[in-house]
Amino acid sequence: MQLRYLTFLFTFVFVYNACALTTTCSFEYYQRLIFIKIKVNNSDSLLFLFDTGANASAIDIKTADKLNLKTIKTDTVEGSAGYIVVPFVKTKTISFSKYKVKNLLLTKYDLSGSLAPPTKRLDGILGTDFLKHFVVSIDFQNKQMTLSKKTIDTLSASFPFEFDNGIPRIKATINNQVSTFFRYDSGSSLFDTKDIYLNSTLSIFELITKIDTTLKPVTHFSASGVGGDVDLPVYKVTSVSFDNFMLQNPFIIVQPKQGYFARPDAVGFFGNNLLDKFQKVTIDFIDKNVYVLNSKL
Repeated sequence: MQLRYLTFLFTFVFVYNACALTTTCSFEYYQRLIFIKIKVNNSDSLLFLFDTGANASAIDIKTADKLNLKTIKTDTVEGSAGYIVVPFVKTKTISFSKYKVKNLLLTKYDLSGSLAPPTKRLDGILGTDFLKHFVVSIDFQNKQMTLSKKTIDTLSASFPFEFDNGIPRIKATINNQVSTFFRYDSGSSLFDTKDIYLNSTLSIFELITKIDTTLKPVTHFSASGVGGDVDLPVYKVTSVSFDNFMLQNPFIIVQPKQGYFARPDAVGFFGNNLLDKFQKVTIDFIDKNVYVLNSKL
């Protein structure tokens, strides 16, 4: 589970696209994480995590050194479990096939312990500082990702979202009574399961348990994030609704009040464990809509 938050805005980011209207590449799907091939400056293809929960893209220290990317400053990054100070490097271009973003700043730290497909090492993390310029379509069934500059396929249902410090979040209601938001964090991993899991802040879940005092944890998970490890109780609720769409009997993972989740404005999140149930999803970062193939789960 990888969630980063930066307290300042990035400037001097310019985008251009090739003549093609769309560009499509295959991805690897491992533990509900999407891994894609990215080029940094004039490098060979590098393995990056597609991470909508990161508003700052990142690069591994060894990869940055190999590419001779120099540190230009340091700053504090806030994660799910605490804070760390990280250096930043500046790139000339970050490329996904024919689409490029110029002059992007990347955080630089050791990604050797991060999840990656077997026998592979993660070179970097592609965050919303890159993705916000595009419409991203994810075909989970065929494991293909398409980037474009406008929505071509609106699929069968949609949910509007807003940006929360650069990270997309969707308004939701839990058990028809408690209103909240859930961020879409594609960098949060999960085991293979047909069940749906969402993550809630402790303060929101305390409101739920005040309404339904019979709720008890069904299990506990452990997770690693920026700043350390956390213990997570898991509950089963009646429903979670996004606009007119309702998830029946999903599980809620409750985050403790530490790191990002200690903030009074913190919200919960969901990952690809939810979206891959729709088979195909389009995230329009430009017009702020999520489109899904199946209107019912």
